[in-house]
Amino acid sequence: MASMMPEVMSQVVDFNKRKMKASKSDSVRVVIPSTNGNSFALGGSVAEIQIAGNQMNTFMDFQSSYLKFTINNGDGAAIQLGSAAGAYNIISKLEVLSSGFTLCSIDNYNKLIGMLSDAQLGSDYKFDTGKILAGQSLVSESADLVGLTSIPAGGSRTFCLPLQALPMNTHKYWPLFARDNLRIRLTFASAANGTIGAATDAEVTVSPIELVATNIRLNENAMQALNQMVGGVYTIVTSDYRNSTSTVAAADTTFVANTAFSHMSLDRVLFGFFGTESTAGADSNGNRSFPNLQEYSFVVNGQHVPARKIQVSATNPAEPFAELSNSSNALYDIHHTGTLNNGANATGTADAALISAYLAINPAGDQNNRVGKFCAGINCEQVRQHGSEDSVYSGLKTLGAVTQIEGSCSAAAGAQLSLQAYSNFTVIYSLDTNGSNTWIMQS
Repeated sequence: MASMMPEVMSQVVDFNKRKMKASKSDSVRVVIPSTNGNSFALGGSVAEIQIAGNQMNTFMDFQSSYLKFTINNGDGAAIQLGSAAGAYNIISKLEVLSSGFTLCSIDNYNKLIGMLSDAQLGSDYKFDTGKILAGQSLVSESADLVGLTSIPAGGSRTFCLPLQALPMNTHKYWPLFARDNLRIRLTFASAANGTIGAATDAEVTVSPIELVATNIRLNENAMQALNQMVGGVYTIVTSDYRNSTSTVAAADTTFVANTAFSHMSLDRVLFGFFGTESTAGADSNGNRSFPNLQEYSFVVNGQHVPARKIQVSATNPAEPFAELSNSSNALYDIHHTGTLNNGANATGTADAALISAYLAINPAGDQNNRVGKFCAGINCEQVRQHGSEDSVYSGLKTLGAVTQIEGSCSAAAGAQLSLQAYSNFTVIYSLDTNGSNTWIMQS
């Protein structure tokens, strides 16, 4: 006798599945000014914002919080901000510290945001939301740097930056009842690196600067129930970035860049080549060169990832672009559009043989049609759950390993380039309120 299969009802008639009322809590908007000064000149100045610890029953919603600061232009001529990173361009390093430990440290933060912006943010976002919040924009194909956010001589402009790429920017609230403060440190780039124009470091200042935070306070009953559920140990699994810098000489046709990426779970590697890092009149952090690459891979203790190197050429921009999308788990995500192919070629001509700014060779970065956009991504995950927020983590274990980016070029780069590489890895933060009540990091 055939077994009877239960019929499955559509969720549209599943009246047991519904939104549940949240426990009693308060949402508080808190404005936290920098604690070590009110005005900071570009060129290595460091601003520090301290988020108080020992805030009982309180969590911070980093996804609803942002940095607010005003850039003041004291030069006699206007300055502009590079299109991809906008106001992020002036931040060269971002750190988060607590109890004497570094929880996060991202060197060349502005370049990372530029790559992520080009790879992930569509033109609609850059035209609208990104333009208003962070001064991001989308360059046109004209010969001038039009469309960029400009700050006139003697003028100022205020920006509100979401804390992109910060590991605390996770889907879980960040506990603020640890024993010690949480310190966010911002190191400012030079004027030549962070802005486009002739202003000196002393002529461009950031004042004031503050963190606008959204804090959530649970009532005592809800907090006791939560604490009992987790046993007093609060664990957050998220992702972080680390930077590695190498040099590719003008005459090199091969390169091996030592990266020293040592992680328990390395999820992906991003990298790009920069030739105008500190050029006052150029988009120093968004202008990336294509150094005649023909193949490349990531190497762990002599083993290539992927085993067959990624191929690229003037007529094959598709393969590196596909692998970059795969590294973000977004090859089939129609909402993950990016703007990497936007713009004219590097010479400013209408040469149809040149694919796009994505493959621009040694672009000057001083005009819209001379800003290169090449960047590469290598997926290092072994198992992935597409479309799942609660995915497993399965990146390469590179603890103590020798890690390198290896590539060959069909011709010499023709100019010395800085290779900026970033590891995107899984990190685990743990706060044991039954013990030291300080943050412990495992990466």
